[in-house]
Amino acid sequence: MLATISRKGACSAGELGVLFESSQPTISKHLRVLEQAQLITRHVEGRRHMFRLQPTQLRQARAWLERHLAFWEGSLDQLEGLLEELKQAEGKRE
Repeated sequence: MLATISRKGACSAGELGVLFESSQPTISKHLRVLEQAQLITRHVEGRRHMFRLQPTQLRQARAWLERHLAFWEGSLDQLEGLLEELKQAEGKRE
């Protein structure tokens, strides 16, 4: 949904329902979660509720993900090194 809203600039709940072949309650539930996470904003135009991305929150989420990705990549590299050392030590014992 975020990619679709981003691509279109703004989407109504009805448009998203058609695009994702989902019922209105299902789409509304997803949109509510995205709003609560402050990833999108709602603007009411008459009877239509239009949704737009909230770029500030997305940038913060990206920064958080990048920090954690770097941590886990480093941890996995250390684990790989440790496993290699253990294999070599096991091979010397045989």
